[in-house]
Amino acid sequence: MRTWEPVGEMEKLDEKYITVEGVEIRYVVSGGGAPTLLIHGFGEFLEVWWFNISPLSEHCQVYAVDLPGHGLSSKPAVDYSISFIHECIVNFMQAVGMEHANLIGHSMGGGIALSMAINFPDKVDKLILVDTAGLSTEASLLHRLCTLPVLGKIIMGPTIKAVLRYGMKKAFYNPDLITEEMVNKIYEFQKIPGAKQAMLSLIRSNADINGPHPEKNTADKLHLIKSPTLFIHGVQDEVIPVEHAQNACKVIPNARLKVIDECGHCPHIEKAAEFDEAVIAFLKYN
Repeated sequence: MRTWEPVGEMEKLDEKYITVEGVEIRYVVSGGGAPTLLIHGFGEFLEVWWFNISPLSEHCQVYAVDLPGHGLSSKPAVDYSISFIHECIVNFMQAVGMEHANLIGHSMGGGIALSMAINFPDKVDKLILVDTAGLSTEASLLHRLCTLPVLGKIIMGPTIKAVLRYGMKKAFYNPDLITEEMVNKIYEFQKIPGAKQAMLSLIRSNADINGPHPEKNTADKLHLIKSPTLFIHGVQDEVIPVEHAQNACKVIPNARLKVIDECGHCPHIEKAAEFDEAVIAFLKYN
């Protein structure tokens, strides 16, 4: 079993920081060729792409970022709306000289990539959506409860490793893959001042107790996506059912679906070799 120990490898990749419109963004870049931007999910950070950056960088120029409010990027006290995230990504791309790029997004990051492809089609070449959010008008009960003024703060509450570990089990088909390195890294980043507030703002800026705000919904706009699109989804995903991707694939022109068996919500970690192979083939031949 591979060990998830991203810190040393990320240091080799020359961690960088760039400030765009007052927001400091942490990122790494590796390889050459077509620019390809990796967008992580809710509460995550660029290290989640630990098994993917090196293999993908043999075929394209890979950028992995900490989204605003996440990882070691700055955590301004702002409304973390989807439009704010869009603006930060577009500004980041401009700042590093990317006029357009392939986008690879996981979970919430996939939802952001979807929205980018709809609202900024000239910025998106190919689109790879990994167990992506944004395909349904539904939201989990936990996320909806987080939108409530008092209850949300209680749910986010103190950062406890045992609670983090328990929550992560829902994202993996094989819970043995949840290492102490993973838990410790999530714990470290969530303890940073402003991190919890940013995550709570992100939830509340885009949803309420009834679910996602209608104007933030992309499920009824999928037909507008023009970029060649690849869905990658774990068959046993308990966070976002594979049926969401199956249905969306029928709506988006020039879309295809890769399902990975014995895999939960994080195929880029749990089935990294199969994931990397599928991404490389799609970027090379489609």
